[in-house]
Amino acid sequence: MISNIKDFIKAYWLYILPHHLVSRCTYVLTRTKHPLKNVLIKIYIKMFKVNMNECEFTSAEDYETFCDFFTRKLKKNIHKIDTRKKCITSSCDGKILEFGRIKNNLILQVKGKHISIESLLNYDKELSFSYKDGSYITFYLSPKDYHRVHMPYEGNLYKTIHIPGRLFSVASHGVKVIKNLYSINERLICNFKNNLTNFSVILVGAINVSSIEVVWKGEISPPYPKKTIVTNYSRKSISFKKGDEVGMFKTGSCVILLFDQNIIFSSNIKRGKSIRVGEIIGESKN
Repeated sequence: MISNIKDFIKAYWLYILPHHLVSRCTYVLTRTKHPLKNVLIKIYIKMFKVNMNECEFTSAEDYETFCDFFTRKLKKNIHKIDTRKKCITSSCDGKILEFGRIKNNLILQVKGKHISIESLLNYDKELSFSYKDGSYITFYLSPKDYHRVHMPYEGNLYKTIHIPGRLFSVASHGVKVIKNLYSINERLICNFKNNLTNFSVILVGAINVSSIEVVWKGEISPPYPKKTIVTNYSRKSISFKKGDEVGMFKTGSCVILLFDQNIIFSSNIKRGKSIRVGEIIGESKN
């Protein structure tokens, strides 16, 4: 009961905050070169137990700004991509929050709270229908995690949908308490297809997520959209291999993957399990 009250307080005090203003301040501060930069990075490393031995640059002094540190790259071979053709792999380093089949066009946010596929996908009927009886998996990227997002499968980009919204925290207290959280928050839906399946990589914004960036366009937020922006890439040849980088958060949030009926999840994935980019989460039936 006490835990529930704490979660409620942590989640709902954010209603009074101007989310985008706070996040815009974070955007400016994390990109500023100032004398306290090294101190702040070292405090962050210690507080969140960041494993700097995995990073290309291991010292706070190696980064020009806090943002450069937060979006740090890892050394080669830290991520081992399962290259078997039918394998579907994790797109990020993080913790598995929920996963399963899409039943009655609903996905599970947390036990007792569901979100409709239609609302998550901004009521795009064609896109929503493509995931009927498909599957989903949600990852939470904690402050200590690597914050670049990769392809779970090979595919061609055909459409993105950038949806304006709030920036509630996607930490456990927010997920447990706030109804339809992923449909309320700002998000970028990146839609891919290949000869075998359709899938979406959804980057969900959160408080202090001061920017979302993708490799084919660069920084797309800010500026924060005042209305939904749909971009069609079907006439362009933008293709990715499994494990290729898609984009990044500056700073962290969560990622939702949607798949059509052709994907089956592995029996070894579990809620609360930590997972790395390239680790197998399922396979294609085809």
